[in-house]
Amino acid sequence: MDESWEYRVETFWNTSAGKNAAQLHAELAELLHGLDPQDPRVLFEIASLHDFLGEEEHAVKPYQQALAGGLPGQKREEALIQLASTLRNLGQCEQAIELLTQIPATSNLHADAQGFLALALLDAGRSTDAVRTALTALAPSTQLYGRALTAYAQDLSAPGAAQR
Repeated sequence: MDESWEYRVETFWNTSAGKNAAQLHAELAELLHGLDPQDPRVLFEIASLHDFLGEEEHAVKPYQQALAGGLPGQKREEALIQLASTLRNLGQCEQAIELLTQIPATSNLHADAQGFLALALLDAGRSTDAVRTALTALAPSTQLYGRALTAYAQDLSAPGAAQR
């Protein structure tokens, strides 16, 4: 797949707002026509469309196949985040947490993953971990109080912290 294909995929997503499901499925099918249906990038786009349309139960398998097939680079991390979000929406919070912890701190998408991780932790009944994760992710982007927020996030681990 070349840069023109990547550009067409980007254009597809940038123009998707306001279109109905049938139209989007048809446009994506046209965009993917003639490509290997087992290509991880193809599977990722199919899963992403299902996810976008709220068809989470149909998104899981192609996300998993894309990841198993070796989806490269940042798309792999996008797939991990999107699959985790989908699993969380389907009530599979522990699997979502497991996927989101695979995004390394060095990734451009680490903060994004941490936001979804906080949601999954909250849904899993781990509210202290959720708040800690959210504060830790937020702290570096604050203007004045990053150090304090980081300290409070770490303090949440202390015995009795949840009662404070």
